Order: sequence, then structure tokens, then C-alpha cells
Amino acid sequence: MPWTLSAKETLVATAAVAMAAFHLYTGAFGLFDVPIQNGVHLSFAMALILLLHPTRWPGAGRAGRVLARCYDGMVAFAAGAPLYYRFDNFEYLTAGRFEFVTPVTPVEATLGVALVFAVLDLCRRMTGWPLVAIVVVFLIYPMIPGLPGILGHDGYGLGIQVDIQFLTLAGIFGIPLSASAEFIALFIVFGAFLERSGLGKFVIDFAVGLVGTYRGGPAKVAVIASALTGSISGSAPANVLTTGVLTIPMMKRLGYPAYMAGAIEAAASTGGVIMPPIMGSVAFIMSQFTGVPYVQIALYALIPALLYFFGIFLTVHWAAVRHGIGGLPREELPDWRANVRLRGHLLVPLVLLLWLLVKGYSPQFAVTWSIVAVLAVSWLRRGTRMGLKDILLAMRNGATGTLVVAIATAAAGMIVGVFELTGVGVKLAQMSSVLVHTLLIGLVLTMAVSIVLGMGVPPSVSYIVQIAVTIPMLQGFLRADGMDPDTAIIVTHFFVMYYASLAVLTPPDALASVAASGLAGSPFLKTAVHATRVAFVAFVVPFMFVYRPALLSLGSWDQMIVAVVFAVLGVAITSVALEGYCLRRLTGVERALALASGVALIFPSGYGDVIGLGLLAVLVAIQWSPWNKAASRRARTGDN
Repeated sequence: MPWTLSAKETLVATAAVAMAAFHLYTGAFGLFDVPIQNGVHLSFAMALILLLHPTRWPGAGRAGRVLARCYDGMVAFAAGAPLYYRFDNFEYLTAGRFEFVTPVTPVEATLGVALVFAVLDLCRRMTGWPLVAIVVVFLIYPMIPGLPGILGHDGYGLGIQVDIQFLTLAGIFGIPLSASAEFIALFIVFGAFLERSGLGKFVIDFAVGLVGTYRGGPAKVAVIASALTGSISGSAPANVLTTGVLTIPMMKRLGYPAYMAGAIEAAASTGGVIMPPIMGSVAFIMSQFTGVPYVQIALYALIPALLYFFGIFLTVHWAAVRHGIGGLPREELPDWRANVRLRGHLLVPLVLLLWLLVKGYSPQFAVTWSIVAVLAVSWLRRGTRMGLKDILLAMRNGATGTLVVAIATAAAGMIVGVFELTGVGVKLAQMSSVLVHTLLIGLVLTMAVSIVLGMGVPPSVSYIVQIAVTIPMLQGFLRADGMDPDTAIIVTHFFVMYYASLAVLTPPDALASVAASGLAGSPFLKTAVHATRVAFVAFVVPFMFVYRPALLSLGSWDQMIVAVVFAVLGVAITSVALEGYCLRRLTGVERALALASGVALIFPSGYGDVIGLGLLAVLVAIQWSPWNKAASRRARTGDN
């Protein structure tokens, strides 16, 4: 942020810094009442979106600019008037009015419709049309009575819709927006401070120095660096743009095709959302909805996250061996030990954050004082000191980074409001065992819905939406299959969270792949398809912990050890099958054996583990056998 700014840039910077300051204040000294906290948060977000993303009217000329400004002025009024009404009538709305009993006045109905319109329009500007279209469908649904089956209801008029969406804390101002206003915004600001302090460069230099010389070194750097930075930022596209700027050119220079370099970075960056300790704030949201302490949530997430990155690491290793890609020259590598000495102190705020959370302090308190710690430790060495300009830039970047989450959670709250109004979520949960008779079909159905609902929105927002949509249904599947209800709660939340995260990787939306293909200069669709292949583990790990809950640390030690051993073997052999390489190139028959073994180990059944181990033993024997030289020669000259 230069010190010489235009009037608009000054206004944006001032509003963004004020927004960050508001959240830092509430984090340090306590939250305001929910209507005030959520209202101020949404007000800042909507104002900044209007400033940063003005309407571009089709066509050129003065008339188009005038129409665009008039439209933006209308949206600003549609947002500002309802928010002012809520602030001005705070006492009446919280203490003097009875929800669904006190009639909605014509003024309130008009303001409610206006705010819904403003939220949807600004959400469109930040996320595109998918989430907006889904919200519109849900808003229309309560107004259509007499629908068949579990969707049926008597119909709800405009007044009751405005009541729940605008006047109560069950719609726009409900739990999703509360999650954004109370702690997601603070964690995004925390990430901005860490990045500005130089932690991002420290992580990348550390990863380059650690594994840069090995086969496919830059790809392995991408995996390690993205895992570390992504768990804090929680944004796969932002993670790509942070680490991919360095790793993608390095991969291309050593011989990786452009699409493969972009795909590896996109897949690795997506995994940051599921990697403890921070998990892009999803862990705190999950804790809020399940009632399970954050530390326990992070513990549950550890083994599946490590499996994810283990699978990607093996995939890039086999690809490097198959394509004959080496590592970086040793003289080009930074000294990771010296890097730790010079910048290792920047890890102190992360350690402090974890310590405060383990001690039971609120996420708001812990992250606020960890931000203070970033400033303090940055002054321990001259090269990392944050001055006033760095602080203001971090506050500005943090605030603008919250905008997509703030407006998307406001829109998602409308879906939650509709489910609360109609009770269709409870009906789905009750009818799930009747609708789907096979657990596997129910899991596949949930996976598909989760990925669709995750298109165009941050994983945390998609996950919040599905707390009302898919999680009750999936819990019904698991309970009908005989799973313990307490275990089913944890398993379903993690299952949905994984696939909500994958929507940023998979076509057609694939925001992480879009960012990676832009940096790599590769075709988007080819990059996205290959990224999906690289991240194969993410698609199977949720099924693995449904069938083996011990992978979520839900079980005894011996159950956990057995589950981890079979999961590691399943992931390893499946990565071999997908890349077609182990000790040498695999023939078609060998790849089929490897894939069958991996599937049998990943999806346990009575004899599945025995079959999987048997097929694995056959494959190893074939690979090692001296009498298989002819097959070996054919494999070396082919490209299976």
C-alpha cells in the first residue's frame, strides 16, 4: 500500500483498517451482543465490496458509467437502510418483539426484501452465480405449498420469510455470519500479519532447503510449504498464489509439464484447509456446532490430513521417477538451518496460539493476542521488524480477505433459515434410512451434494450450509447402519467438511486450479482434471474413516494402529496404480492388480483386507522377480 493514495484508495484503506481494528478490539476485550457484532461486521463487508467491486455496465461511454453508479447507489441504499433500522431498533428487536408473533410491518417487509437483494447481489460479485442460485431456490421453496413427500408444507408468506431472514438471528444474521464475525475474520487477519512478518517466505525457504535436492524436489516443496501455510490461511486459491509463485516456475524449470506443475500446487494447497492446527478456521466452526472442544477436533483431523499429504507426496515422487525429473542444484538451495536461526522466531505466535487454545481460552482471545505476539517477535531481528506501514498493510489485507467469507455466510444463513422454518432438514434425517438402503450409495450421494454446494464459496461457508442440508441426512444413514450416535456426529461433520473443501479443486468451478493454471500458463480444464487425480486421497479418505472411525482417533490404540497401517498401505498402493510406477514402470496387468489391492485395503470388509494384502504380495513378487525381465523391458519402453 503506497503512502500516496487516491481518494477512493484512501477510503478503502481507512474502512479496511477500521474493520480490522474493530475485530481486534472485540477479540481483546470481548464481543458485543450478537446483533451488534454481526451487524457491524456485515456493514463493513458490504461497504468494502461496493467500493472494491463496482458494477461494470455493459457498453462504453458516459451513459454506462452513470447507470452503473446509479445501480450501485441503489444497492448501497438497499444494504444501508435495513442495517440502520436494525441498529436503531436494537432494543425493540431483541426485547420488545416476539418472533413469528408480532406482525411484520410494511416498512420491515420492504427493508427485509431490500437487504436480501443487496446480500445476493454482493455475494454474486464475490463468488459468482452458483451460491446465489442455490439461495434463490431455497427462498422460493417455502412459498410453494403442497409439494410431494418430505418436501411438503403448508406454505409461508412473505411476512414470515422476512421475519426469519431479517428480524431474527436465524437467517442472514444467524450462526453462519456469527462464525465469520466472531472468529473467522480474526484468523484471516492473523494470517495477513504472519504473511507480512515474513513467515510465508520462511516456510518456503525451509521446505526448499529440506527437500529441494530430492527427486521432484520443487513438487515436494509445494506439498510441504502448502501444508504449512494453507492450514493458517484456509484459502486454497490464496495458498496457490502465495507458494505457487515460487514452486510452479521451479517445477517447470526441472521438466514438469505446465499442467502438472499447476495441478500439484493446486492439490497441495487445497489440503491446507484440512490440516491442523488452524484448518482455515473450520475446526472452530466444527467445535461450535458439535460441542466438541477445538483441541479434540484438531486431534481427530490429524491422521486423515497426514494421509492426504502422504498420498500427494507419493504421487509426485512416482511421477518424478517415471519422468526422470531430478532435484534442484544444491548450490541454489537456501540453508534451512540458517533460515531457522534467522526467522525461526516467527513461529512463536503459532506456538502461543496453540498453547492458549489448549489452555481453554476462547479462539477470539487466543488469536488476538497471537497477533500482538507477531508484532512483538518481529522486532527480535532487524530483517523481520514490522513498521507502521507493515501493520496497516496487514490490517488492510486481512480485512479485504474476510469479504468473501462475510458476504457468503450472510447468504448461507438464508438457507439455514429456510431449513429452520420448514423443518425439511429434520425430515431428511428421519427419512434417510428409507430413501437409501445402502450406506455406500448414501455416502456417494452426500459426496456429490457436498461438492456441488461447495462450488464458488470458501470451504468454511460450504460446510456451514451443509450443517443444515447434508449432515442430518448422513447421520441418518450411519445410525441406520448401526454406528454409535456420538461417533456418527464426528464422522459426518468430517465427511462433509472434506468434500466441501474439494469443491475448490474439482471442475467445473475449481478456484484453486484456476489460480494454479494462471500461474503455470496451462489449460484450466487439463490442470483441474490432473489436480483431481493428484489429490485422489482426498476423495477416498472420508470413506476410509466412515468404515474405520479409528482413523479419526475414535477407538482404542490397537484399533487405531491397525486402521493406520491398512490406510497407509491402501494409499501407497493406489498411488502406484495411478502413476503406473513403483520399482519400474507397471504393465497394464500390474496396474490393475495395484488398483484392486488399494481398493480392497481402502474399503475394509470381512475378507477385503486379506484380499488386498494378497494382491499386494503378488504385485511385489512380480516387481522383484528376476524372470520378469521381458515385462520389465516392455514397461520401460511403454507409457502406461
